[in-house]
Amino acid sequence: MKTVIKILKTVIIVVDILLLLICASELYEFLKDSNSYHLGSEAMIENGGWSYSSNFTFIFFNSIMIILSILLSFLAFRSKKIKFLLLILLLVICQIGCLILL
Repeated sequence: MKTVIKILKTVIIVVDILLLLICASELYEFLKDSNSYHLGSEAMIENGGWSYSSNFTFIFFNSIMIILSILLSFLAFRSKKIKFLLLILLLVICQIGCLILL
């Protein structure tokens, strides 16, 4: 059981670090050249995606994703119970879904 917990911790931390890198790089690219992101336009909706209504919502969403990734990694590292790790894994899956859909 301890090996399952260690494997689950490792998977959660690795996935959260990848999400952290993706959101941080998106935020960095946006701050470097905000004209390349067509926020508030209908171009993304026509291609099957959603659109952010403003620059603030894009920055806010990516900032929340970065903070949540750090928090979930820390909680996974400190957790010793499988039920709590499964809850963290569910939150990581929801975080991936938000990143894909938004």
